[in-house]
Amino acid sequence: MVFTSRRRLLTAAGLGALGLAWPRRLRADGDAERKFLFVFCPGGWDVCSAFAPIFNDTTDHHAGDVAAEVGGFQITDGAARPSVRGFFERWGSSTCLINGVQIPSVAHDVCTRLTMTGVANDGLDDWASIVAGTSTADRILPNVHLSGPIYPHKHVGASVRVGMAGQLARLVKGDALIRSDVSVPPVSFERDALEEAWVRTRVDRWAATAGRGEPARLALAEQLAGERAARLQTQAEALEGAAIDLYNTIGYAVRSLAAGLARSGIVAYGQGANGLWDTHSGNGQQEGLFETLFDALSRTLDDLASQPGELAPTLLDETTVVVLSEMGRTPQLNAAEGKDHWTWTSALLIGAGVAGGRTVGAWTEGITGEPVDLASGEAHASGVTLGPGHLGATLLRLAGLDPAEHLDPSLGTPIVGALEDG
Repeated sequence: MVFTSRRRLLTAAGLGALGLAWPRRLRADGDAERKFLFVFCPGGWDVCSAFAPIFNDTTDHHAGDVAAEVGGFQITDGAARPSVRGFFERWGSSTCLINGVQIPSVAHDVCTRLTMTGVANDGLDDWASIVAGTSTADRILPNVHLSGPIYPHKHVGASVRVGMAGQLARLVKGDALIRSDVSVPPVSFERDALEEAWVRTRVDRWAATAGRGEPARLALAEQLAGERAARLQTQAEALEGAAIDLYNTIGYAVRSLAAGLARSGIVAYGQGANGLWDTHSGNGQQEGLFETLFDALSRTLDDLASQPGELAPTLLDETTVVVLSEMGRTPQLNAAEGKDHWTWTSALLIGAGVAGGRTVGAWTEGITGEPVDLASGEAHASGVTLGPGHLGATLLRLAGLDPAEHLDPSLGTPIVGALEDG
């Protein structure tokens, strides 16, 4: 294969700089594997604003809030958050709400790592990186990281930090090499020749199996390179100059999944020092955050349901959406009309493989989690306290993996009651 333009040369160099190699196979055998979209809310959301409709002398809610049953779910309903109600009305049948997950810390960085890896220390990959890193399909951006926490360890090469500041666009154009403050050696044709040999080897194998001649081999090599460069360029142009809000940001990840570029993607909503959800004062801000979050989720699910999947009827049929925060907030307001860190939280699983229309776990009157029977997902005195390892093991099971190969079972096993296939 010979590169015929500066853009294509720089594209190849840029991909190499990110640790992205040429395709591992000519045809993806893993196209049927489930995709994942993570939406992370940093800072700690107030479960009383949506997921814990417990009204008593020890809990504080927003003015006018009421307990309501919507779509079979018990939620906190408020006039300032109509999208929360709207979400459960429209998408409750595709949603599993997991209540009473204990995150045993009140430090943001520790809780975030626990939530995303199951452990507080470095050494285990985050769930999205594992999902992407074990993909058997040919993905240019296995885990497309727009924002939010990722902790790649074993699967470092699986996560690509696309960013929302034009990084991918500059990479594809070649500007990233010019703007970098790190010395970048010129691209050598020796390296180009090595890449050409790499592709030729794989094309030759295909040609030998199919009984094709030299023209077919060269045509296929050129086609493979051109198609992948074009798809990445299209994605880069979509990122450039677009309005950046939660729905649009999630949309970039959705397009990456739809195009077969990625198996997983992660987006954070509410950035800042510790995240806009960290409402130690003025807890009323949680209302607007939940409204924006659930409005974006509903619109995203509409998009997923309206697009064809790679093999399934729709993209939603092959995508699991995971929505979570690293901690909750205290049931009661503090002196600053805010709420402080709380070790109990909720999570949402939506879409493919999920037991929809179901709530796993339950809240006590003090907004702590009840023990849960993992087989049924129901609160039970002889059950276990849900932790981040149980959530992670459930995600790995949804990804078609054996959780025990990636996570010590002592940290948690799958919540079978949250799975469609039980």
